[in-house]
Amino acid sequence: MNTVKLGILGAGKIASVMAATVKAINASGDLSIKIGAVGSRSYDKALSFIQNNKLENCRPCASYEELCADPDISLIYVATPHNFHREHALLAIKHGKHVLVEKPFTVSYDEALEIFKAAAEKKVLVTEAIWTRYQPMRQMIAKELASGIIGQALMIHANLSYPISTKERIAKPELAGGALLDLGVYALNFAVMFFGVPASLEASCQKNALGVDMQDSLTLLWQDGRMASLQSSALVVGNRRGVIEGTKGYIEVDNINNPERLRVYDGQYKLLKTVERPSQFTGFEYELRECCDCIKKGALQCPSMPHSETLAIEGLMDSARAQMGITFK
Repeated sequence: MNTVKLGILGAGKIASVMAATVKAINASGDLSIKIGAVGSRSYDKALSFIQNNKLENCRPCASYEELCADPDISLIYVATPHNFHREHALLAIKHGKHVLVEKPFTVSYDEALEIFKAAAEKKVLVTEAIWTRYQPMRQMIAKELASGIIGQALMIHANLSYPISTKERIAKPELAGGALLDLGVYALNFAVMFFGVPASLEASCQKNALGVDMQDSLTLLWQDGRMASLQSSALVVGNRRGVIEGTKGYIEVDNINNPERLRVYDGQYKLLKTVERPSQFTGFEYELRECCDCIKKGALQCPSMPHSETLAIEGLMDSARAQMGITFK
């Protein structure tokens, strides 16, 4: 079994989830991944991350450049705040590494396109780590829709909200903050996964004192009459629910941020079935497995999140921010 050598760029909370995922995958024996190095802004922080996560034979790197230059690393996981994703993805690509970039991929369509062009020139795989795209619940929901059990699906409602407005990365424009990029991206992906890319989008928001969106409402329209109403907020506790409504019934999905179950109802609001998600380690394992499989096959895109879909989502968010008057410093 070939071992994929992974480097983690960034030593924050989400990087720890990835570290735990790698350990769980290795323990299961179905894939061999080794975290060979961790890069941070200082040697001490990288070393502390390695010690706290109990990573064996893992080298701390005192800079991101040092990590990306490591000849033993083949895949870099970019786990820094999203306003740095462009810079760090391009750094990894410059050194010929495959790259898994945490969501949102970048802060704009133009930045995403720049990364994809650089990756194509270097012939390396780059993909966005938005876990809901890779998880099996995506196909389970799609299967119910394709069965016709709710008739013709015409409307989606999706909400993702957490009271996180005091976090700097959310509150500050210089950090590309706001509810849209951090939370709304999940609602957008939920709609696009099941209805495709819409023909148009209308957006409105409430801003904080610094001009950053704290609550967003998006309406998506498709030329065939389908519609989606999406909300995200950094101020409140939301129900995190996704609902897909059809001419004969509807499907409820618990937690669009990491789907837990789906329930199918008929036209008389009678519960027809409940489907639980399969057991999982952290939920990150699916994106990691697909990355490793694509690297093995020499593919430069992941089927679950092709470049065209990342660009579509980035374009929708660009359009929403333009309508809401959101600019990043």
